[in-house]
Order: sequence, then C-alpha cells, then structure tokens
Amino acid sequence: MGKDVKARNPGNIVVVGGGIVGVCTAYFLAISPHRPKGSTITLVEANAVACAASGNAGGFLARDWHPSETASLSAMSFDLHRKLAEQFNGSKQWGYRAVDTLSVTIDAEEKPSKAVRSSVPWLPAEHLHAVKVLGSKQTTAQVQPRALVRFLAERFLREPNCSLVLGTVIALSLQGGSPSSILISAQEGKGEDRILECDTVVLSPGPWLGRLARELLPSSSARSLACGGQKAHTMIIRTREPTTPHCLFIDLTLQDGSRSEPEVYPRADGTAVICGGSTETPLPASSHQVEPEQAQLDKLRSQANAISPTLRDGVVETECACYLPISDRGRPIIGKVKGVEGVYVGGGLSCWGITQGPGTGLVLSEMILEGKAKTADVSRLAP
Repeated sequence: MGKDVKARNPGNIVVVGGGIVGVCTAYFLAISPHRPKGSTITLVEANAVACAASGNAGGFLARDWHPSETASLSAMSFDLHRKLAEQFNGSKQWGYRAVDTLSVTIDAEEKPSKAVRSSVPWLPAEHLHAVKVLGSKQTTAQVQPRALVRFLAERFLREPNCSLVLGTVIALSLQGGSPSSILISAQEGKGEDRILECDTVVLSPGPWLGRLARELLPSSSARSLACGGQKAHTMIIRTREPTTPHCLFIDLTLQDGSRSEPEVYPRADGTAVICGGSTETPLPASSHQVEPEQAQLDKLRSQANAISPTLRDGVVETECACYLPISDRGRPIIGKVKGVEGVYVGGGLSCWGITQGPGTGLVLSEMILEGKAKTADVSRLAP
C-alpha cells in the first residue's frame, strides 16, 4: 500500500478545512486505536462545517468508475460509506442508499423513431431516445453530503481532546522544518485571533488548497500542491410525485437546439437534485463569497422542465453554487508534503470528493499515526 516507515509522534494535530476530507480525517484520527494518549485534534474551518462543495454537491457515489491512480482509494471509500451507514443508520441520518444509475438521451426537438424501454416510470417516453445502464445497486449509491459531514463532525467532537475552531488560518510557524504553531484569525465579531501549538498539520481546504499552501509553506513545498476550483451549480426540487432510486446522467437537447449534460439524483426524502451549470468564474477568497449565477440557475430550471413533468411541477427548495477542487496535475493530492515534516495534504478530489472523502480521511489518519497508508494504494497520489 505504501512505503513502510516509522511513524513520527504526531503530538497535537490541526486539520485545516471543514469539508468531507477534513472532517473524515479528524474523525478517523480521533477514533484510531493508534492515537497517542493526551494528543489533541483541532479542526479549523473558516466559515461553517460543510459550507462549500461538501455541503452543496449532489452526493453521488461510484465504486468502479475511476482511473488506475484512484481505483483502490475509490473502491475502499465506497465500501467505507456503506460501513458507516450500517454503523450509524446512515439511511436515516444522511440519506444513504444504493441506487441504479442510467445514461439517458432526451431530445425535446424530436420524437424517437421507435419506443425506448425505461425502468424509470417518472421519465416520460415521448422524447426519450436511449437508456443505458451505467451502474447497479452494488456499484453506485448516494448520500446527502451536508448531513453526512455534519454528523461525522459531531461524532468527532464527542471524542476526548477534540475541538472545532471557526476562523481562517493565516500563518504557520515551522521550527527545524516541522510545525510548531498555527495562527488563526477569528471570524468577524466572534472572538479574538489565537495561536495553536501543533506538531502535525493536515491541509484540506478544498479548492483553496493551492492558495493556502502558498501562504503557509516554503515555495518549494507549495508548488506540488497547486489546486484551484471549477464553479458548478445545484438545484434541489421537492417533487409532488414520487420518484424512484435511479440516478440519471442525461444527454439533453432542448427545443432551441441547445445541448447540455445535467445529472439528476432523486433522494429518499422526496427531493431531487439537478447538477450542472459549470463556469470559469474565478475562485473567491472565501466560501462565504460563493454566490450562484442566475443565468446558470435558469438553465438548470429549463433542463429540469424538459426532463420530466415530475421535476417541472416540483417546488425549488434550494439554489446554490460551489467550486469543485481541481488540482493542476489532474488527480488528487494525498499524502505527506515534501520538504517539511509533519504536514499532510488531502485535496484535488474534483467531482469525486464525496465518493473518496471518507477513504482519504482514513488513509491520512493511517499515514499520520502508523507511518503509511494501509487500506488503499494511494502511492500515485502523493504530492
């Protein structure tokens, strides 16, 4: 799984970023039997837990849709999602369920030359041109990511010497090439700036990884952590008619001839998520500055209307945007940061952050506490 090295004493650990990677890392560190007695674990989040992509993503999970570099991590993390759901009644707590997943072609301009059979009763056949199976209940599933992340954060905070600090990390002090303390600027009007002593730091701030690395680390180390974000939009619709557990990847042609590829994820709570609307809008300084763009929301609404009357007649409950964390090298960055001791990173998971998040947190906890990743091969994801 990785090079077998002697684990250093992690001492006091600070995890930066309250998304799915940061929360899962903090959680698995906290419950590990290898955690040293008396150690502290502090989760630092600039805004609120699961306030960015980890709260606003669609929540689709796939076990075997991944390239060789991430195949081991994805399969392990997919199975870990199921284990967590079994342990904590995840079907009730965060809407975990196995789903069938389909590729669907809809052309609102033309009627199909022959009828297309579909197992999705709420998907009208009038403009349905093709249906293909992409995944089964054994290989695809879904969660409500904000509920999952906040549940695990609450479990983390139950463990001894574990805490959450709301604020922005603005400086990291190194002594002898290792972390000694971290400076946190408090949220506006909520306390004072503070300094936390630390021996180990985990950087998992989503699309802000590259920017934060440049601010905190020597340039030689920060270069390997280049990461930014791609903006995407999500709409949650409460449907009046029941849906079935089919996640849909849709090739859609509207009546005006425009084409798009929205994704629709019905949920067990009577809502359906429609995702899409990617733009190249620059990443803002903080998650609380992320705002949806009305033009993209209008497109999602038009797409939903064309896909099914079940979506068209539903009530829009939530409209939001988030930035998918994209590493410059095109694959996740997971492991020990080069050039410094005691600094680790989990980032750049792109659209697979919810699938791979728990597994990333687990392997990072193994690296920190046991010296190597044991449950998945992440050797090609090292910084």
